[in-house]
Amino acid sequence: MKKNKAKHLFNFIVCGVAVSFMILAVLMVTSPNFPHLQDEMSENFENLSLDNILTEEYFNKYPNQTFNLVFGDKEYRFNKNSGNSIEKLKEELYIEPIDAKVIFNPNSEEVFIIQDEVVGQELDTDNLTLYLKNSIKNKTTENIVIPTNAVAPKQTKQQLENGITLRSEFSTSIVGSQAGRKHNVSYGLSAFNGMIVLPDEEVSFNKVTGDRNFDSNYQDATVIVNGEYVQGKGGGVCQASTTLYNALIRADVEILEVHNHSLPVKYVPLAFDAMVNDTTSDLVFKNNTGSPLYILTSATDEKVTVKIFGAPLEDGLKIDTRTEKIREIKKGDKIIPDTEGKYSKYVTFKGEYYRVKYPQNGQECVGYLLYYKNGELVNEKKVRHVYYQGQDGIIIEGTEDVYEGVTLPTNTVNFITGN
Repeated sequence: MKKNKAKHLFNFIVCGVAVSFMILAVLMVTSPNFPHLQDEMSENFENLSLDNILTEEYFNKYPNQTFNLVFGDKEYRFNKNSGNSIEKLKEELYIEPIDAKVIFNPNSEEVFIIQDEVVGQELDTDNLTLYLKNSIKNKTTENIVIPTNAVAPKQTKQQLENGITLRSEFSTSIVGSQAGRKHNVSYGLSAFNGMIVLPDEEVSFNKVTGDRNFDSNYQDATVIVNGEYVQGKGGGVCQASTTLYNALIRADVEILEVHNHSLPVKYVPLAFDAMVNDTTSDLVFKNNTGSPLYILTSATDEKVTVKIFGAPLEDGLKIDTRTEKIREIKKGDKIIPDTEGKYSKYVTFKGEYYRVKYPQNGQECVGYLLYYKNGELVNEKKVRHVYYQGQDGIIIEGTEDVYEGVTLPTNTVNFITGN
Protein backbone atom coordinates (compact mmCIF):
# COMPACT_ATOMS: atom_id res chain seq x y z
CA MET A 1 0.00 0.00 0.00
CA LYS A 2 2.79 2.38 0.87
CA LYS A 3 4.55 1.47 -2.37
CA ASN A 4 1.49 2.46 -4.41
CA LYS A 5 1.21 5.79 -2.65
CA ALA A 6 4.87 6.50 -3.28
CA LYS A 7 4.53 5.52 -6.89
CA HIS A 8 1.50 7.81 -7.35
CA LEU A 9 3.36 10.65 -5.64
CA PHE A 10 6.37 10.16 -7.90
CA ASN A 11 4.18 10.13 -11.03
CA PHE A 12 2.41 13.25 -9.82
CA ILE A 13 5.71 15.09 -9.34
CA VAL A 14 7.00 13.98 -12.74
CA CYS A 15 3.80 15.14 -14.42
CA GLY A 16 3.96 18.43 -12.55
CA VAL A 17 7.53 19.08 -13.66
CA ALA A 18 6.63 18.18 -17.24
CA VAL A 19 3.67 20.54 -17.20
CA SER A 20 5.84 23.28 -15.72
CA PHE A 21 8.38 22.87 -18.49
CA MET A 22 5.62 23.01 -21.06
CA ILE A 23 4.18 26.19 -19.55
CA LEU A 24 7.67 27.76 -19.39
CA ALA A 25 8.31 26.88 -23.02
CA VAL A 26 5.02 28.47 -24.04
CA LEU A 27 5.82 31.59 -22.05
CA MET A 28 9.25 31.87 -23.67
CA VAL A 29 7.85 31.47 -27.15
CA THR A 30 5.15 34.06 -26.56
CA SER A 31 7.28 36.47 -24.53
CA PRO A 32 6.61 40.06 -25.76
CA ASN A 33 10.26 40.99 -25.36
CA PHE A 34 11.59 38.23 -27.60
CA PRO A 35 9.06 37.78 -30.40
CA HIS A 36 11.70 36.65 -32.85
CA LEU A 37 11.72 33.18 -31.19
CA GLN A 38 8.36 32.54 -32.78
CA ASP A 39 9.89 32.07 -36.16
CA GLU A 40 13.63 31.98 -35.47
CA MET A 41 14.04 29.04 -37.80
CA SER A 42 12.45 30.88 -40.71
CA GLU A 43 14.20 34.24 -40.32
CA ASN A 44 17.85 34.74 -41.40
CA PHE A 45 19.10 36.39 -38.23
CA GLU A 46 22.56 37.26 -39.56
CA ASN A 47 21.07 39.30 -42.40
CA LEU A 48 19.10 41.58 -40.13
CA SER A 49 19.93 45.26 -40.57
CA LEU A 50 18.50 48.64 -39.59
CA ASP A 51 16.45 48.50 -42.77
CA ASN A 52 14.48 45.52 -41.43
CA ILE A 53 14.68 46.03 -37.66
CA LEU A 54 13.75 49.62 -36.83
CA THR A 55 10.96 49.69 -39.38
CA GLU A 56 7.20 49.85 -39.35
CA GLU A 57 7.05 46.40 -40.94
CA TYR A 58 9.16 44.91 -38.14
CA PHE A 59 7.03 46.39 -35.37
CA ASN A 60 3.85 45.32 -37.11
CA LYS A 61 5.25 41.81 -37.07
CA TYR A 62 6.33 42.06 -33.45
CA PRO A 63 3.93 44.61 -31.91
CA ASN A 64 5.18 44.07 -28.35
CA GLN A 65 8.86 44.63 -29.16
CA THR A 66 10.54 47.75 -27.72
CA PHE A 67 14.09 49.07 -28.05
CA ASN A 68 15.35 51.82 -25.75
CA LEU A 69 18.18 53.80 -27.28
CA VAL A 70 20.05 56.50 -25.39
CA PHE A 71 22.51 59.21 -26.43
CA GLY A 72 23.80 61.39 -23.65
CA ASP A 73 20.73 62.55 -21.70
CA LYS A 74 18.37 61.85 -24.61
CA GLU A 75 16.27 58.73 -24.90
CA TYR A 76 14.75 57.32 -28.06
CA ARG A 77 12.08 54.62 -27.77
CA PHE A 78 11.40 52.45 -30.79
CA ASN A 79 8.23 50.38 -30.89
CA LYS A 80 4.94 50.16 -32.76
CA ASN A 81 3.50 53.31 -31.21
CA SER A 82 6.59 55.52 -30.76
CA GLY A 83 6.49 57.15 -34.20
CA ASN A 84 10.27 57.22 -34.29
CA SER A 85 12.18 56.20 -37.40
CA ILE A 86 15.79 55.47 -38.20
CA GLU A 87 15.84 58.34 -40.71
CA LYS A 88 14.63 60.74 -38.06
CA LEU A 89 17.34 59.47 -35.69
CA LYS A 90 20.04 59.88 -38.33
CA GLU A 91 18.91 63.42 -39.04
CA GLU A 92 18.84 64.42 -35.38
CA LEU A 93 22.29 63.02 -34.61
CA TYR A 94 23.98 64.36 -37.75
CA ILE A 95 26.33 67.29 -37.31
CA GLU A 96 27.74 68.68 -40.53
CA PRO A 97 31.54 69.08 -40.53
CA ILE A 98 32.90 72.58 -41.13
CA ASP A 99 36.07 73.07 -43.14
CA ALA A 100 38.91 75.19 -41.84
CA LYS A 101 38.76 78.61 -43.46
CA VAL A 102 41.35 81.10 -44.65
CA ILE A 103 40.73 84.77 -43.92
CA PHE A 104 42.94 86.79 -46.28
CA ASN A 105 43.69 90.29 -44.97
CA PRO A 106 46.14 91.78 -47.49
CA ASN A 107 46.35 95.14 -45.76
CA SER A 108 46.77 93.82 -42.23
CA GLU A 109 49.90 92.96 -40.29
CA GLU A 110 48.63 89.38 -40.04
CA VAL A 111 47.88 88.63 -43.68
CA PHE A 112 46.50 85.11 -43.18
CA ILE A 113 44.21 84.00 -40.37
CA ILE A 114 43.13 80.35 -40.47
CA GLN A 115 40.01 79.33 -38.57
CA ASP A 116 39.88 75.83 -37.07
CA GLU A 117 37.87 73.08 -38.66
CA VAL A 118 34.89 71.48 -36.88
CA VAL A 119 34.56 67.69 -36.89
CA GLY A 120 31.07 66.45 -37.71
CA GLN A 121 29.06 63.48 -36.45
CA GLU A 122 26.87 60.77 -37.93
CA LEU A 123 25.07 57.65 -36.71
CA ASP A 124 27.23 54.53 -36.72
CA THR A 125 24.70 52.28 -38.44
CA ASP A 126 26.95 49.22 -38.48
CA ASN A 127 27.54 49.13 -34.74
CA LEU A 128 23.95 50.08 -33.91
CA THR A 129 22.79 47.13 -36.01
CA LEU A 130 25.17 44.88 -34.09
CA TYR A 131 23.89 46.16 -30.73
CA LEU A 132 20.28 45.60 -31.75
CA LYS A 133 20.99 42.07 -32.97
CA ASN A 134 22.84 41.25 -29.73
CA SER A 135 19.91 42.59 -27.71
CA ILE A 136 17.51 40.34 -29.61
CA LYS A 137 19.81 37.34 -29.52
CA ASN A 138 20.66 37.65 -25.81
CA LYS A 139 17.08 38.44 -24.76
CA THR A 140 18.08 41.67 -23.00
CA THR A 141 15.97 44.74 -22.44
CA GLU A 142 18.79 47.04 -21.33
CA ASN A 143 19.25 50.51 -22.82
CA ILE A 144 21.38 50.62 -25.95
CA VAL A 145 23.90 53.46 -26.14
CA ILE A 146 23.73 54.91 -29.65
CA PRO A 147 27.12 54.71 -31.38
CA THR A 148 28.31 57.53 -33.67
CA ASN A 149 31.14 58.14 -36.09
CA ALA A 150 33.17 61.31 -36.47
CA VAL A 151 32.81 62.96 -39.88
CA ALA A 152 36.07 64.59 -40.94
CA PRO A 153 35.98 67.94 -42.75
CA LYS A 154 37.48 68.11 -46.22
CA GLN A 155 39.91 70.84 -45.24
CA THR A 156 41.81 71.03 -41.95
CA LYS A 157 43.75 73.91 -40.47
CA GLN A 158 46.98 71.96 -40.84
CA GLN A 159 46.30 71.36 -44.53
CA LEU A 160 45.63 75.05 -45.11
CA GLU A 161 48.75 76.09 -43.20
CA ASN A 162 50.81 73.69 -45.32
CA GLY A 163 49.12 75.04 -48.46
CA ILE A 164 49.90 78.73 -48.01
CA THR A 165 53.49 79.66 -48.75
CA LEU A 166 55.13 82.41 -50.77
CA ARG A 167 55.46 80.91 -54.26
CA SER A 168 56.99 84.00 -55.88
CA GLU A 169 57.67 87.71 -55.57
CA PHE A 170 58.52 90.30 -58.22
CA SER A 171 59.11 94.06 -58.17
CA THR A 172 59.66 96.77 -60.78
CA SER A 173 61.01 100.27 -60.25
CA ILE A 174 58.93 103.42 -60.71
CA VAL A 175 61.75 105.76 -59.73
CA GLY A 176 61.78 108.68 -62.16
CA SER A 177 58.19 108.17 -63.32
CA GLN A 178 55.83 111.12 -63.35
CA ALA A 179 53.26 111.34 -60.58
CA GLY A 180 50.39 110.39 -62.89
CA ARG A 181 52.23 107.32 -64.14
CA LYS A 182 53.16 106.20 -60.61
CA HIS A 183 49.53 106.51 -59.65
CA ASN A 184 48.36 104.41 -62.60
CA VAL A 185 50.86 101.61 -61.97
CA SER A 186 49.97 101.26 -58.28
CA TYR A 187 46.25 101.77 -58.89
CA GLY A 188 46.16 99.08 -61.58
CA LEU A 189 47.86 96.56 -59.30
CA SER A 190 45.63 97.47 -56.35
CA ALA A 191 42.72 95.81 -58.18
CA PHE A 192 44.48 92.46 -57.59
CA ASN A 193 45.39 93.07 -53.96
CA GLY A 194 43.59 90.47 -51.84
CA MET A 195 42.41 88.42 -54.82
CA ILE A 196 41.86 84.69 -54.26
CA VAL A 197 42.07 82.67 -57.48
CA LEU A 198 40.44 79.25 -57.19
CA PRO A 199 41.83 76.14 -58.90
CA ASP A 200 41.23 76.21 -62.69
CA GLU A 201 39.86 79.76 -62.50
CA GLU A 202 40.86 82.08 -65.36
CA VAL A 203 41.60 85.76 -64.71
CA SER A 204 41.71 88.63 -67.21
CA PHE A 205 43.76 91.68 -66.30
CA ASN A 206 41.48 93.94 -68.35
CA LYS A 207 38.30 92.64 -66.71
CA VAL A 208 39.74 93.11 -63.24
CA THR A 209 41.11 96.62 -63.81
CA GLY A 210 38.16 97.90 -65.86
CA ASP A 211 37.92 100.28 -68.80
CA ARG A 212 40.80 102.68 -68.42
CA ASN A 213 39.47 105.18 -70.96
CA PHE A 214 36.52 106.15 -68.78
CA ASP A 215 37.68 105.35 -65.28
CA SER A 216 38.36 108.72 -63.68
CA ASN A 217 40.72 107.08 -61.21
CA TYR A 218 43.31 106.65 -63.97
CA GLN A 219 45.36 109.69 -64.91
CA ASP A 220 47.03 110.87 -68.12
CA ALA A 221 50.60 109.69 -68.64
CA THR A 222 52.93 108.53 -71.41
CA VAL A 223 51.85 105.42 -73.34
CA ILE A 224 53.29 103.61 -76.37
CA VAL A 225 50.94 103.58 -79.38
CA ASN A 226 52.08 102.15 -82.73
CA GLY A 227 55.73 102.63 -81.87
CA GLU A 228 55.31 106.20 -80.64
CA TYR A 229 55.30 107.69 -77.15
CA VAL A 230 52.11 109.71 -76.63
CA GLN A 231 50.01 110.96 -73.72
CA GLY A 232 47.04 108.82 -72.83
CA LYS A 233 44.64 107.84 -70.08
CA GLY A 234 46.09 105.12 -67.86
CA GLY A 235 49.68 105.47 -69.04
CA GLY A 236 51.85 103.11 -66.99
CA VAL A 237 49.23 100.42 -66.44
CA CYS A 238 51.33 98.10 -68.63
CA GLN A 239 53.97 98.16 -65.91
CA ALA A 240 51.31 96.89 -63.53
CA SER A 241 50.43 94.00 -65.86
CA THR A 242 54.12 93.29 -66.47
CA THR A 243 54.92 93.14 -62.75
CA LEU A 244 52.01 90.76 -62.22
CA TYR A 245 53.06 88.63 -65.21
CA ASN A 246 56.59 88.16 -63.93
CA ALA A 247 55.34 87.15 -60.48
CA LEU A 248 52.95 84.65 -62.08
CA ILE A 249 55.53 82.91 -64.26
CA ARG A 250 57.89 82.61 -61.28
CA ALA A 251 55.02 80.96 -59.40
CA ASP A 252 54.68 78.48 -62.29
CA VAL A 253 51.17 79.71 -63.11
CA GLU A 254 49.80 79.01 -66.59
CA ILE A 255 49.64 82.05 -68.91
CA LEU A 256 46.87 81.94 -71.52
CA GLU A 257 47.48 85.31 -73.19
CA VAL A 258 50.33 87.82 -73.12
CA HIS A 259 51.69 90.45 -75.54
CA ASN A 260 54.85 92.52 -75.84
CA HIS A 261 55.13 96.24 -76.51
CA SER A 262 56.09 97.60 -79.90
CA LEU A 263 59.11 99.20 -78.21
CA PRO A 264 61.40 97.78 -75.53
CA VAL A 265 60.64 98.93 -71.98
CA LYS A 266 63.25 99.68 -69.34
CA TYR A 267 61.62 98.26 -66.21
CA VAL A 268 61.87 94.56 -67.15
CA PRO A 269 64.19 92.38 -69.26
CA LEU A 270 63.35 92.04 -72.96
CA ALA A 271 60.76 89.38 -73.83
CA PHE A 272 59.18 89.57 -70.39
CA ASP A 273 56.89 92.60 -70.67
CA ALA A 274 53.10 92.25 -70.76
CA MET A 275 51.41 95.00 -72.76
CA VAL A 276 47.67 95.56 -72.33
CA ASN A 277 45.12 97.85 -73.93
CA ASP A 278 41.36 98.20 -73.91
CA THR A 279 40.74 96.52 -77.26
CA THR A 280 43.24 93.97 -78.57
CA SER A 281 45.70 93.02 -75.84
CA ASP A 282 45.16 91.43 -72.45
CA LEU A 283 47.02 89.41 -69.83
CA VAL A 284 45.07 86.24 -69.03
CA PHE A 285 46.19 83.49 -66.65
CA LYS A 286 44.77 80.27 -65.21
CA ASN A 287 45.31 78.78 -61.78
CA ASN A 288 46.71 75.38 -62.72
CA THR A 289 48.24 74.67 -59.30
CA GLY A 290 45.36 72.61 -57.90
CA SER A 291 45.05 74.90 -54.85
CA PRO A 292 43.86 78.47 -54.29
CA LEU A 293 46.25 81.30 -55.13
CA TYR A 294 46.41 84.46 -53.02
CA ILE A 295 47.68 87.70 -54.60
CA LEU A 296 49.20 90.47 -52.53
CA THR A 297 50.31 93.76 -54.12
CA SER A 298 52.03 96.80 -52.66
CA ALA A 299 53.51 100.09 -53.83
CA THR A 300 55.98 102.67 -52.56
CA ASP A 301 57.27 105.81 -54.19
CA GLU A 302 60.14 103.74 -55.62
CA LYS A 303 58.70 100.36 -56.63
CA VAL A 304 55.65 98.16 -57.01
CA THR A 305 55.59 94.54 -55.85
CA VAL A 306 53.45 91.46 -56.43
CA LYS A 307 53.55 88.40 -54.17
CA ILE A 308 51.87 85.12 -55.07
CA PHE A 309 50.93 82.76 -52.20
CA GLY A 310 49.64 79.22 -52.52
CA ALA A 311 50.64 75.59 -52.23
CA PRO A 312 54.43 75.34 -52.09
CA LEU A 313 56.45 74.66 -55.20
CA GLU A 314 58.34 71.42 -55.37
CA ASP A 315 60.88 71.33 -52.57
CA GLY A 316 64.00 73.23 -53.53
CA LEU A 317 62.52 74.56 -56.78
CA LYS A 318 63.08 78.16 -57.89
CA ILE A 319 62.08 79.72 -61.22
CA ASP A 320 63.91 82.55 -62.97
CA THR A 321 64.09 83.98 -66.49
CA ARG A 322 66.65 84.43 -69.25
CA THR A 323 66.55 86.58 -72.38
CA GLU A 324 68.36 85.62 -75.56
CA LYS A 325 68.82 88.40 -78.13
CA ILE A 326 68.53 86.97 -81.63
CA ARG A 327 69.21 90.12 -83.64
CA GLU A 328 69.00 93.88 -83.55
CA ILE A 329 66.66 95.55 -86.04
CA LYS A 330 68.42 98.72 -87.19
CA LYS A 331 66.25 101.80 -87.46
CA GLY A 332 67.16 104.98 -89.32
CA ASP A 333 66.11 108.61 -89.51
CA LYS A 334 62.92 109.94 -90.98
CA ILE A 335 63.07 113.50 -92.42
CA ILE A 336 59.88 115.49 -91.88
CA PRO A 337 59.31 118.95 -93.42
CA ASP A 338 58.27 121.63 -90.96
CA THR A 339 55.09 122.58 -92.83
CA GLU A 340 53.40 123.99 -89.73
CA GLY A 341 56.39 126.07 -88.67
CA LYS A 342 56.50 124.27 -85.34
CA TYR A 343 60.30 124.24 -85.43
CA SER A 344 60.82 127.65 -87.09
CA LYS A 345 63.14 128.58 -84.26
CA TYR A 346 65.57 125.97 -85.56
CA VAL A 347 64.98 125.64 -89.30
CA THR A 348 63.61 127.80 -92.08
CA PHE A 349 65.07 126.79 -95.43
CA LYS A 350 65.31 123.53 -97.25
CA GLY A 351 68.64 121.98 -96.36
CA GLU A 352 68.43 123.14 -92.75
CA TYR A 353 67.94 120.25 -90.35
CA TYR A 354 67.09 119.82 -86.70
CA ARG A 355 67.10 116.49 -84.90
CA VAL A 356 64.09 115.84 -82.69
CA LYS A 357 65.12 112.35 -81.57
CA TYR A 358 67.51 109.55 -82.38
CA PRO A 359 66.29 106.23 -83.75
CA GLN A 360 65.70 103.37 -81.34
CA ASN A 361 66.63 99.99 -82.76
CA GLY A 362 64.20 97.10 -82.60
CA GLN A 363 64.98 93.68 -81.18
CA GLU A 364 64.17 90.06 -81.86
CA CYS A 365 64.34 88.15 -78.58
CA VAL A 366 63.51 84.79 -77.06
CA GLY A 367 62.48 84.41 -73.42
CA TYR A 368 63.15 81.30 -71.34
CA LEU A 369 62.00 80.10 -67.95
CA LEU A 370 64.81 78.55 -65.92
CA TYR A 371 64.00 75.87 -63.36
CA TYR A 372 66.56 75.44 -60.57
CA LYS A 373 66.47 72.57 -58.07
CA ASN A 374 68.55 73.29 -54.98
CA GLY A 375 70.54 75.82 -57.00
CA GLU A 376 71.17 73.52 -59.99
CA LEU A 377 69.59 74.24 -63.38
CA VAL A 378 67.38 71.24 -64.21
CA ASN A 379 65.18 72.59 -67.00
CA GLU A 380 64.94 75.46 -69.44
CA LYS A 381 61.66 76.20 -71.23
CA LYS A 382 61.11 78.63 -74.09
CA VAL A 383 58.04 80.76 -73.38
CA ARG A 384 58.31 83.89 -75.58
CA HIS A 385 59.58 84.83 -79.06
CA VAL A 386 59.01 88.53 -79.54
CA TYR A 387 59.81 91.37 -81.92
CA TYR A 388 60.19 94.97 -80.86
CA GLN A 389 59.80 97.07 -83.99
CA GLY A 390 61.91 99.95 -82.74
CA GLN A 391 61.42 103.59 -83.59
CA ASP A 392 62.67 105.84 -86.39
CA GLY A 393 64.70 108.88 -85.61
CA ILE A 394 63.05 112.18 -86.52
CA ILE A 395 64.83 115.05 -88.28
CA ILE A 396 62.97 118.24 -89.12
CA GLU A 397 63.79 120.14 -92.33
CA GLY A 398 62.86 123.69 -93.26
CA THR A 399 60.37 124.23 -96.10
CA GLU A 400 61.37 127.54 -97.78
CA ASP A 401 63.46 127.64 -100.92
CA VAL A 402 66.93 129.13 -100.51
CA TYR A 403 66.98 132.44 -102.33
CA GLU A 404 69.99 134.33 -103.74
CA GLY A 405 72.28 135.81 -101.16
CA VAL A 406 71.42 133.28 -98.43
CA THR A 407 74.17 130.98 -97.23
CA LEU A 408 73.06 128.06 -95.15
CA PRO A 409 75.06 127.23 -92.03
CA THR A 410 77.10 124.05 -92.04
CA ASN A 411 74.86 121.06 -91.37
CA THR A 412 75.79 119.38 -88.08
CA VAL A 413 73.06 116.76 -88.12
CA ASN A 414 74.34 113.28 -88.93
CA PHE A 415 71.88 111.08 -90.79
CA ILE A 416 71.45 107.52 -89.61
CA THR A 417 70.27 104.80 -91.97
CA GLY A 418 68.50 101.66 -90.94
CA ASN A 419 68.47 98.15 -92.40
